[in-house]
Amino acid sequence: MNRKLVILLCLVLIPASFLNAQNKNHSKINTLPDGVSIHLLDNGMQVLLIENPALPMIGANVVVKVGSAYETFATSGMSHMLEHLLFNGTTTRKQKELYDDADRIGGYNNANTSDYYTNYMMVTPSEHIIKGMEIQADMLFNSILPDEKFEKEKGIVLEEISKSLAEAREQLERNTNAILYPGHALSLPTLGTYATIEGMSRDEVNDFYKNNYVPNNMILSVVGNFKSSEMINSVKEIYGKAKPGLVTRDANPAWKTGFEDLLANTNQKDLYFRFFDGSNVQFQMLYPIPSVAFADYYELMGVALENNKSKIEDAVKGKFQDQFKSVDFSTHNSPIANWLEITVSLTDDVDFNALTKIVQNNLAKFDFAISKDEIDMQVAGARTSFLKNIEKPHMFGIYNARPFSVGGIEAVLASYSGSKLKEGAELLKGLKIDSKPITIIQNPAPKDEQGSSESITRKLFKDEKSGLSLITVQNKASNLLAIHYLYKHKAFFDSKYGKDAAKILHDCFGQRLKSDENQKISAKFGLSYKVNDNPWFPMDNIYLHPDFGYIRAEALADDIPGVINFLNSQMNGFKPTEKEFQKAVGKFSRSNPMMGGGNKAKKMFENIYKSAIYEDNPFEKNTNKIDFENIQKYAEEYFQSGNIIISVVSPESPENIEKLFAGLKGSISENEPIVFSTKLKKIDQPVTSEEKMDGQRSYLFWGFTKEIDPADKAAMTALSLVLSDKIVFDIREKQGMAYRIKAGIEIKGDKALFNINQGTRPQNVDVLLPQYPGFFEMEKLDGLTENDVQKSINMYLGRMMFRRLSSVNQAYYLATSLYFNNDMNYDATFLDQLKNTKLKDVMAVAKKYMKVENPVQVIVR
Repeated sequence: MNRKLVILLCLVLIPASFLNAQNKNHSKINTLPDGVSIHLLDNGMQVLLIENPALPMIGANVVVKVGSAYETFATSGMSHMLEHLLFNGTTTRKQKELYDDADRIGGYNNANTSDYYTNYMMVTPSEHIIKGMEIQADMLFNSILPDEKFEKEKGIVLEEISKSLAEAREQLERNTNAILYPGHALSLPTLGTYATIEGMSRDEVNDFYKNNYVPNNMILSVVGNFKSSEMINSVKEIYGKAKPGLVTRDANPAWKTGFEDLLANTNQKDLYFRFFDGSNVQFQMLYPIPSVAFADYYELMGVALENNKSKIEDAVKGKFQDQFKSVDFSTHNSPIANWLEITVSLTDDVDFNALTKIVQNNLAKFDFAISKDEIDMQVAGARTSFLKNIEKPHMFGIYNARPFSVGGIEAVLASYSGSKLKEGAELLKGLKIDSKPITIIQNPAPKDEQGSSESITRKLFKDEKSGLSLITVQNKASNLLAIHYLYKHKAFFDSKYGKDAAKILHDCFGQRLKSDENQKISAKFGLSYKVNDNPWFPMDNIYLHPDFGYIRAEALADDIPGVINFLNSQMNGFKPTEKEFQKAVGKFSRSNPMMGGGNKAKKMFENIYKSAIYEDNPFEKNTNKIDFENIQKYAEEYFQSGNIIISVVSPESPENIEKLFAGLKGSISENEPIVFSTKLKKIDQPVTSEEKMDGQRSYLFWGFTKEIDPADKAAMTALSLVLSDKIVFDIREKQGMAYRIKAGIEIKGDKALFNINQGTRPQNVDVLLPQYPGFFEMEKLDGLTENDVQKSINMYLGRMMFRRLSSVNQAYYLATSLYFNNDMNYDATFLDQLKNTKLKDVMAVAKKYMKVENPVQVIVR
């Protein structure tokens, strides 16, 4: 056998081995899934290809193996600053040309930075991916970091730092990392600090760029609708010509970076006091835990911790009931050190010695053994997770950037196969955590008190007897079952039964699904579900609406009747137990303890401007707390088939899906209330409001409303996109006076709100306010071309495609279209109308409606 053939066999055989647990006997080795292949380009770039022919888009994701873990105090924030600068121009494209070229193909071109990586995402419709990858490669290898853009980009990063420091969670994390990783780059914030960014020079960043942005320091993953044999040739042509280089790291005996061990003799203490801008005391105990080279170990540790959590929670609550808020477990994972964090949130100081003893005594008794059923559940969950993630190519890279950068391609594929779960469970069996912890007491800082594709089959079924509306989508290309339950008239029911009634009822149902018995059943199906929004995650806000609740369920499509029959059985006649009810009430009776009081200035700002522009909820707000008797009555009304719109995406036929839901019981709702959605006020006179608060951010709103013809919605949306591009580019990119800004037109029925909404540093307020009216003058559209309009529309449509990639989100849009517009195809029809909107349509609605009258101005300084 010649040497070349030996190398080829190694490349094929070695990656396949990690997809199953490699126990001591090496008993089983499976091959890679169909459509997955691994490649190494001549210039050292590693490549992972994953085919998914059902997707309308392709995502190309490049992980550059450099981030804040490779920085020093002198270069802190440089990786993130460089990420921003790569969008400012190359040897062949100016900044605006980079944006325009991506928008023209409906592409999503974005990036993010963390400790061990900088991650670049390019997602386009399948037919445009070659152009998209060319743009991405141009940025990665040919950026010029123009001098004239450097100070502006500094301003944007400083805005981002300002925004992050307004959040209590960021302050807590900075304090904790500085203690856990002394003398190591992991102690530094990824964004950098005000001082490091302000002192950074363009030449220093350029040297950093030339050293780190070489192909042999990168991993490319491509996910979507393509043939690997063709794609790898394109990858070689586009990325393979870049010259490799030697990545150098300066050695410093007093400072460690990357994978280097922590400094010895750092004089680390047992007890630290820190302060942050929150309202609750955070008592943190951090225990060193074993360093294991695969993520499954820590995922199972999380399962074991959750199984044992009530032991500590009950003991602490029993001793400090008046001060107790919550107990939370988390792990800090890195290649150099790993920690278990136990955080007790308290309203005030307590006897911390007694608290420490309670935690340590109970932690020492923790049983970290994981049952076979729980392991099987995790394996099924890993398979489901893989299927869900390859439906969203833009998120595949984001979710996996860190394992790519730390463990390579093999680590990513192993994590999705669940191959190390059994080995992880064995390692956990004998784990005992009884060492002395590092304790951090973080106190609130003192402060002044101050106030559709044609190949997809869709069908709607309406049962006149039960009142159930069922939307079915058949997608034979996917083995994923996605079910979206939309529960109607939440605003009405909350008004009738009490504050947070729907959230409490949903949480009770979620608890029922999490019972040991039901978890065993769910595990067989790889079933995951969500019953409530998390308001702390903006990406989740797509589901935050006052008039409907939801349950989302996703599972393997191996046994569709089994999944649906199981869910039917749980919903039929569901009534919470008193224990479930009390637990849910306890959860929602306290605010998020990590967030303290939140950003008070921003909350005040939002309350003021929203009350000025939106009509009141027609359903009387009921501030009473729901009791156990009423939650029972509520469940009877709410979990009726006549109060649900179910949408299902699966490989099964619509007719068979309909038969399965015949087992869901209920009847048509009598005297069904109106569908509620937020409406804009008619504003007859100017409104001005100005308030002052402490803090690092000011908040500005300026806008005016117009009555419109609803038939103009598509053209008005296109006008909004054009205006938003111009306003955001001017304020952020030209002036550097915003990190994030909302601008354009908000459309609600027969009214439209022309507006600008942003946070900024206080010194920018009086510079920005006089500019706002001018952004809504017809002169701002001078020179607007057909190409400009299509670019803005395609950019928007590309983003909307992202929200509709996953099966469960497709189900969501069908259900909400039916609920709010009585047409399950409303969303798709509107997007088609927008796609066909032209320059003449945009100019017509601008002349018709864009005239400033009775503006609303809100300032919180």
